[in-house]
Amino acid sequence: MKTCNYIKKIYLVGFFIVSFLMLPLIFAQGGWCEETLGRGLKSNTSLARLQVEQAWETYHHAALGGTLSSPGSQTELEMNLHKSRALLAEAYEAEDSGDIKTANKLIKQIMQITDKVIVESQESKK
Repeated sequence: MKTCNYIKKIYLVGFFIVSFLMLPLIFAQGGWCEETLGRGLKSNTSLARLQVEQAWETYHHAALGGTLSSPGSQTELEMNLHKSRALLAEAYEAEDSGDIKTANKLIKQIMQITDKVIVESQESKK
């Protein structure tokens, strides 16, 4: 009888331990949850972030490959990329505070800058 109670207690403790360990899995939120809740699959700011990442990738590919047109253009492109990152941070802040008009204005600027960087990064040396 004593052994049976002991086994029941072990199972009960095991159940609570497993339940406790499962809680984070049950209530966990994925990395994109913040951007997907109430905003559709991806917000405009998320798309701008992807555009900034693409611009940096294109720029680095050209810089490492030595295909940028001149050192001056390399400096200008890099400055524009840093500016786009700063604008992106402002856009996220505006979006988080509910100022969608400002966020969209910043996103438009980001898209113009990154489009220009991508095009200029793909130009060959002269």
